[in-house]
Amino acid sequence: MTYKQVLIAVTMVAACAGGDDGRVDPTLGTTGTTMPMTDSGDDAPACVPGTQIECACGGGVQGVQACLPDGSGYDSCECTTDGSGDGSGDSSSSGEPDPCGNGTCDADEDCNGCEQDCGVCEPCTLAPSCEGAEIPPMIETHADFLDDPMMAYVPPHEIVAMLQTHVEQATPAARLLAAALAEPTKGEPSIVATLRSALAAHPTATAAVRRQFAAVGLTAPGSYRAVHPLSAAHEAVAATELVAPTRPFTAPCDDPRLRVRVARLDVHEEDDDFANDEVYCAITAEASEAAEIKITPITPALDEGDSQVYSVDGGTVWGQSGLAAPKGNLLLTYYCIESDTSNGYADLVMAVGDAAMQANGVDIPGVDGWVFPTVGVVANLLAGALSLDGDDQLFNASQVVPEDQHVSLTQGAWWSVRRNGTHINSDWDWELRMEIWGCHDNAG
Repeated sequence: MTYKQVLIAVTMVAACAGGDDGRVDPTLGTTGTTMPMTDSGDDAPACVPGTQIECACGGGVQGVQACLPDGSGYDSCECTTDGSGDGSGDSSSSGEPDPCGNGTCDADEDCNGCEQDCGVCEPCTLAPSCEGAEIPPMIETHADFLDDPMMAYVPPHEIVAMLQTHVEQATPAARLLAAALAEPTKGEPSIVATLRSALAAHPTATAAVRRQFAAVGLTAPGSYRAVHPLSAAHEAVAATELVAPTRPFTAPCDDPRLRVRVARLDVHEEDDDFANDEVYCAITAEASEAAEIKITPITPALDEGDSQVYSVDGGTVWGQSGLAAPKGNLLLTYYCIESDTSNGYADLVMAVGDAAMQANGVDIPGVDGWVFPTVGVVANLLAGALSLDGDDQLFNASQVVPEDQHVSLTQGAWWSVRRNGTHINSDWDWELRMEIWGCHDNAG
C-alpha cells in the first residue's frame, strides 16, 4: 500500500466512523451620446445636422462630435491616437486612445496582441506547431495521473486491519503520517512539514485521522516517531508519490491549444445480458472562458469484451470547432447511457440542441456537439435534458485536467475512466480511453 493509499484508507475509515482562479477579461467603458443644452425653444433643434464640435479625450487628445442627422444632439466623441480629431485614428471603445503603439508593453498587452509594443513572441519549444495539429498524433504516452479507475468496495473492518498492519510494521507511510501528526522538530524532512500544513488546513479531518490511528494503537505520534524515524530514503519516495511535479509555464508557452476526445469505449461486462449494450455518452468540458457539450454516436450492440472506436469528429469533447486554449483548468464530466428505448438518444440530442440554442450555443454541424462562449450554463442545461431521457443512465464521472499540465499534454497522452455497478440484478463494467493533444501558436 502506497502513501496515497494509506491516506485514502484513513480517510475512508474516518468517513465511516463519522457516520481557478478564473480569468476575466477587463471590461472596457462605453461611450454615451452627448447633447449640449441650448437656449432654443422647445421646437428648435439642439444642433445643426453635420456640425462638428471639439471634445476632450484622455491624455490631452482632442476628438470631434458630430450633430446627429435629426438635430437632436451630438453623437459620441470620436477620439484619435494622433490628436487630429478627424475620427480616422484608432481608439478604444471607451474613447481612450488604443494603448497598442504607445511604445510601452503594458500589463494588459502581450506579444500576441501588440507586437508593436511588446516585440516578436519568443518561440515555445515545449509544444508542437499548430500546423496540421487538428488530427491526433500517434498517442502512446500514458497520463496515469488522470486515470479514474473504478473503486472496489472494501468493508471498514478490512481497512482498519490494513491500517493496523502498517502501524505494527512501521511502514514508511505510517512513519510519515505519525511524524506529520507530531509536533515539529528541528531539521525534520520538508515533506513532513508540507503534510503537516495540509493536515492543519483541515482540522476536522485531521481529528478523525488521529482517532483512527489511536484505535489501532498509535496514540502518541511523537513517541512513535522517536522509535520509528523517517529515513532519507523514505522521504524521497514520499516526495515522489505525494508532491505534484512542478512544471511551471514559461511565458512563451502560456495558453496552449488543446483537443480532447473519447477514443474508445470498452465493455468489460455488458448491462443487458440478452440484447447487449447500445451505449452513448453525453460529456461536458468546461474551461474559464468557454464550455462544450458532446453527445457521442450510439454504438452497435456490444457484448462482453467488445469495443467501439470513435472517429475524431465523433469523439471530440473539447476543441470541437478546432484546437482551443482552455486558459485554466479543464473540467470534464461524463454521463454514459445504455439505450433501452427506441427514442431516448434522439430525444436527448433534440433536447440539448433546443436548450443550447436558447443559451447562445454554437451547433457543430453533423456531430451532435455544441460550443458555448460563456461558462456556467452547460451543467444545468445537460442535467435538464438528461432528466427527460428514459434510457438507463449508468456511468457518471468527473475530473479536472490541471492547467499546469497542459503544455506537456500537447505532445499527446491518453488515460482511462472506468466505472462499474449493478443494474436490475445485472452487473456492468465500462471503460473510456480518453486522448488529449495540442499545439502552441508560437511553437518554434
